[in-house]
Amino acid sequence: MKPSTAILSCLFLGSLGVFIAACTVIYVARGEFLNSVVTLGGAVLCFGFVIPFFTTIPGKAVPRVRVDEGGTTFWPDRSVEMPFYIGLLGAVTACAVYTIFAPAGMVTIPVPHSQRYSIPFTSGVLMLTGVPMLWRYFRRGSTKYLRLTPSGFELEESWRTASGEWDQVKNLTDESSDKKWSRSGPIVFVMSDDSTPTIAANGMTPGGNALRELVRFYWDHPDARDELTNGAAVERLARSLG
Repeated sequence: MKPSTAILSCLFLGSLGVFIAACTVIYVARGEFLNSVVTLGGAVLCFGFVIPFFTTIPGKAVPRVRVDEGGTTFWPDRSVEMPFYIGLLGAVTACAVYTIFAPAGMVTIPVPHSQRYSIPFTSGVLMLTGVPMLWRYFRRGSTKYLRLTPSGFELEESWRTASGEWDQVKNLTDESSDKKWSRSGPIVFVMSDDSTPTIAANGMTPGGNALRELVRFYWDHPDARDELTNGAAVERLARSLG
């Protein structure tokens, strides 16, 4: 995402979050607690998208890393990942409360009369979508990860999982046929069968660049892959990040 676009997104979502938070305060003061839970969830969702920009826009993202005898695993910077996780939790909670209580008239947030049925239905769908995502993130301990071993790689993000051997990789690039990846600092593994396992890495290193180059190094240098099991890969990445 371009810095100018990111800044405009911050301003819009931040302003919306402040407005919804103000509505929450008003509802609490009135004793309308179900309304306040719904609006609080909406505000948390907005801020959950805004806060990570304070790490990604200045290029401060640093991955969490674990090294073991099998290889090295990278996760997103906690300051990028946790706000998103909490925002999703807020959204799921708001949708659950609205879906359950709005049809009974217990949530009285004004909505267009023509949408009095479609909004609870949509909230229910979002809730049913969000709960499995939250559970998956909780079970995994992260929204995504990339693991590099002397023999290959594995990655997982949202519902996508992929793995492969180094000798199956034809190229490593930041270009994907799916334009949505262009905003997220992708690491694209171009495989011998022309599949392209991809992970968004801008929450791990600035623009995903340093981590992508680290992956490229171990793809290009088989003799150095033992570094992935002894911590030397982490030191190499730290030097590239300055």
